[in-house]
Amino acid sequence: MRLLRLKNAVKLSLAVLLPALIVTAQEVRVELGKHTNPIPKGCESVIPASVDGQFDVRALLNEAVCKGAGDMMTEYSYTLTSNRRIKNKNGEAKESTTTFEVFIPTMKNGGHARGILVATSHDGVPVAPAELERERMKAGERLEKEEAKLEREPPSPAASEESATKGMAPIGMYSRTLVHHSSLTVDRGAALTIHTFLQTCELKFLKRASNEGREVLIFNFTPRPDAQFRDYEKYVAQLSGEIWIDAQDHIVSRLVGWPVAGPDNTGNSKPHERPPAVYVEMTRLKEGIWLPRMARINAADYPKLFDGITTDSTSTYTNYIRFSTEIRDVKVNPPDE
Repeated sequence: MRLLRLKNAVKLSLAVLLPALIVTAQEVRVELGKHTNPIPKGCESVIPASVDGQFDVRALLNEAVCKGAGDMMTEYSYTLTSNRRIKNKNGEAKESTTTFEVFIPTMKNGGHARGILVATSHDGVPVAPAELERERMKAGERLEKEEAKLEREPPSPAASEESATKGMAPIGMYSRTLVHHSSLTVDRGAALTIHTFLQTCELKFLKRASNEGREVLIFNFTPRPDAQFRDYEKYVAQLSGEIWIDAQDHIVSRLVGWPVAGPDNTGNSKPHERPPAVYVEMTRLKEGIWLPRMARINAADYPKLFDGITTDSTSTYTNYIRFSTEIRDVKVNPPDE
């Protein structure tokens, strides 16, 4: 097992949470945290929406927000492939790809932590075994330091039984991807999260369709005129596109957006012929949990849209492995007479 190659002194129950996947020119990192309550506060009053016949779109969106508000990645390790495409002034593109093993421990006090990413290949060339072993050892040392730091902090309060059973429980987790560029003179970035689109856009139902054997509800989205966006999300006001919601689980399975072409806010007559500006895709694991499969911010083709950023960043998540310390079928032998 890959985890065993980390330093033995680090005692881990692997856990992952990805409120933010941050891609910069220098690094990729995972910001972590663990909910103290399995039901987020905003989901305590949400009730299931019906999608039979004429349905309440707003009620469905409220449910979709909650269904993806979980922290299920705290139970997994996975492989992260980060692909970056940059265009120069002549329009020529240069691509680079790095693949990482992602390991994140569940700290004893349940506090926040930072994920450990170990690069295993660059542009398809595997990292040399000796170097990979050194990086895993460094990862173990960082985990030790993080755990020691968090152990000095007060433990998080445990959720009560009453609050733990109140409201709608998530069945998946939407990631947040951030492309960031900073220097002594400028600080720019673009953030991508499904929650922002669900909460700031008007959705118009288009049709029912099938995707990977599951029924999906396809909506067209356009930003509300009165919507307020954070600095890193102002580009959303210039997009239109599609949001797919799984008809059974009521969670977003795909989001794709293109820049609006004209003042009528209808976009290009054939938007699918253009590369998307943003793209998010989720995957449903065999245990019924929805986790990220791909997230893309395409600033290479739309630099004006993303405040001068020129990188097309795509993050792909594969090889989810769930770790569990659950013990089953324990039998106690009677003492000898």
